[in-house]
Amino acid sequence: MTTKNNNSILWNGLAVLLWIGIFFAGLFPEPIFFKLRQLGGVTMHQAFINSHWFITFSCTGFLAWFVTQRSREAGVDSHLALGKGIQVAVLSLVAFLPVPIEILPGYFFILGRFYYFLIMAVITAKMLCWLYLLQVVLNYHLFAGADVLKDMPLLFPSARKQASAAPPAMSEDASDTPPTPANDEEKE
Repeated sequence: MTTKNNNSILWNGLAVLLWIGIFFAGLFPEPIFFKLRQLGGVTMHQAFINSHWFITFSCTGFLAWFVTQRSREAGVDSHLALGKGIQVAVLSLVAFLPVPIEILPGYFFILGRFYYFLIMAVITAKMLCWLYLLQVVLNYHLFAGADVLKDMPLLFPSARKQASAAPPAMSEDASDTPPTPANDEEKE
C-alpha cells in the first residue's frame, strides 16, 4: 500500500512538472515558439509550422481533451463532461493568447485611454483564466483528484439541458425482458 502511494505521489509530481511546462508555454507562446525553433536549428523556410498560434491551439486542445476525459472517468454525464471541456477550451484560448506580457511596463505609456484600458483588460482576463486553469490542474493532481472536475461549475446551460433531457440508461436485467403489453384483460 505504501509503494502504491509513493508511486502515485511520484507520478503526480511528474505530471505537475509537465503541466507547469505546458502552462508556461501557453503563457508565453511567441517567445517559446521562436526559442524552440532556434534550438532545433529550423529556419523559416524549412519550418512545417511557422506560427506561434500552434502552441496556443495545441495547449488549448490538450487541456480541453484532458478535462473532458477525466470528467467522464469521474462519472460526470457525457453531455456535462463535453460542456466542461468546451468551457475549458474557451478559457484556455483566453489564457494562452499570444499577448506579449513581457513588455508590460511599456503598456503603461500608451497614450489613448481606450486602448490602454482595452489592453489591460485583455491582460487581466488572460492572467485570471491562466491562474484559474492552473489551479484546477494543480488541485486535480495534488489535492482533490477527480472531485475538482465533478464540482467544476458549468456556465453553458445547453449542456445541462441536454444532460437532463437524455433518456436514462437501461439496466442490464431490464433489457433482457420484452416489454409488457397493456393489460387489456383488466379493462374488460
